[in-house]
Amino acid sequence: MEVVMVVGLWCAHPDRSLRPTTRQAVSVLRGEAPPQSLPARTPVATFLPPVDAFNYTSSAETASLLK
Repeated sequence: MEVVMVVGLWCAHPDRSLRPTTRQAVSVLRGEAPPQSLPARTPVATFLPPVDAFNYTSSAETASLLK
């Protein structure tokens, strides 16, 4: 159960570049690789505005253009 919880937390990491691939997660769940060690402190989630095909500009970008 502990390994399942660790993999779940690893997969839900706020920084998507630090999340495992499906292959890595399955490998840990099968016992073929050691589980990821969890950080002592909870990572802080950051928000990045979506970028879409309709030339959406975030309020931060708009504010920097107005300066």
